[in-house]
Amino acid sequence: MDKKVIGRSEKVWFPNWGIENVNARIDTGAMTSSLHAEHIEVFQKEGEEWIRFWFDGHEGEQVEAKVVKDTQVKSSNGEAMHRYFVTTTIEFADGAEQEVLLSLANRSAMKHPVLIGRRLLSGKFLVDSGLSFVLGKKRGSA
Repeated sequence: MDKKVIGRSEKVWFPNWGIENVNARIDTGAMTSSLHAEHIEVFQKEGEEWIRFWFDGHEGEQVEAKVVKDTQVKSSNGEAMHRYFVTTTIEFADGAEQEVLLSLANRSAMKHPVLIGRRLLSGKFLVDSGLSFVLGKKRGSA
């Protein structure tokens, strides 16, 4: 299978949530992908645990998703924190889509509201850390 070359930053979309054209940091040191989330609220929907949160990285979109799991995780600085995980479709600027597991975290202090980790990258992408936006800045512009 041919692997796509991507840069250290790429544009991504979350079509199920109507979130478009977001900067994502590609991080081969992180296992799981992460999405900026604020004002997280857990609720029940048809007997299942769901989550409602605000994605402020793109004009304050409110998002709802089914909780896949919630657990304690250690951040890169070794601090343990409680995180919720959800799945959705992620789309890259070249139009390629795939399912992604996302940890919800407050990334407001970070330059990129989305972090793409090894679980999504493995077997599909090669990362050239000297490049950015290899796949384009708009869908179909690669």
